[in-house]
Amino acid sequence: MVVERTHALNIQGISSLVPLGTGLPLVAKMTYALNIQGISPPVGRRNDGGRVVVLAIVFGLLLLALSACAPLENTPPVVKIGLIAPFEGPSRPLGYSALNGVRLRLQQWNDAGNSPRVELVALNDNGDPDLAAVLPEQLAVDPDLLLVLGPPQGHTALAALPALTKNELPTLSLAPLPDDSSPWVQPYAGVDADMQAALARYAPEAPVARELPLAGPSIWVGDAQTLAGLVQATPEMAPAAGVVAAEPAFAAWAAEAADGMVWALAVPDDLPPDFAASYQALAGSPPQPLAALAYAATDRALQLIATQQERSGLASDLNAIPAPPIQVFQRQGGDCCLLLSPDF
Repeated sequence: MVVERTHALNIQGISSLVPLGTGLPLVAKMTYALNIQGISPPVGRRNDGGRVVVLAIVFGLLLLALSACAPLENTPPVVKIGLIAPFEGPSRPLGYSALNGVRLRLQQWNDAGNSPRVELVALNDNGDPDLAAVLPEQLAVDPDLLLVLGPPQGHTALAALPALTKNELPTLSLAPLPDDSSPWVQPYAGVDADMQAALARYAPEAPVARELPLAGPSIWVGDAQTLAGLVQATPEMAPAAGVVAAEPAFAAWAAEAADGMVWALAVPDDLPPDFAASYQALAGSPPQPLAALAYAATDRALQLIATQQERSGLASDLNAIPAPPIQVFQRQGGDCCLLLSPDF
């Protein structure tokens, strides 16, 4: 005795197939047809035993699906960190330099099986301080997001500072801040006094500036277009700058006036030996100094998150993180980053 069930998928659905002769008597033949209207009734003699088998298979598949939804005991928890940076507009290369530095360290952390696993939430501030000022609100609503990196530009970092503090988001700033007065934001790129000390030889007694008008010669850490206008029209008003001077947009706008520009950025001196090679393998280009800062900030964040998954606790721990030393660079020809201070 043979029970044959045949199924065939065609354009309309599943049609019945009539088996070729086998020389054996056919006791029951069940066929199923699925078309765009639905499922047609079975063709052939009723077979309750076959229906029981089908129901058992469906029940087993349902149990399998439900078990797949259950969390695995050995799966590490997942938390998130945020990054605010310009991913569109003229400062896009600067944003992606930071992004790839963060991505590299997260990839290494997660591939090593560390706990917790950490995901990245990257928000584009477009180099716009008004946009940067509201992005922390979006990050704060996610309870799994524990810490924020950025922004990397001085004017957007200052604009985001009030919202980062108000929403109690532990943050490692990738741009220099006026001071370290916020209990939630650690100026990982240093404060204005650090920039002034590092650039005193090139811009003696010059204050750090992020917006116009300038009271006198200043260290510009704001946007690239304003810096380009300053060095073309009144170069004595911008004798030095922050990482904005490394941006391709600044070089394009300032043209020959960009050559010789001195600038500074906090750059860690304890990077792993294979950092540059690993970064190039990921990003397809050599790392700029900001990528090193972002990589090191991510590493600091991961070390904290490994032992603390509460925002309030992380904020307290941030105070113990020292800022990397500030390095001084100069633009020469097509090279944005000729190192004037000790090698990083």
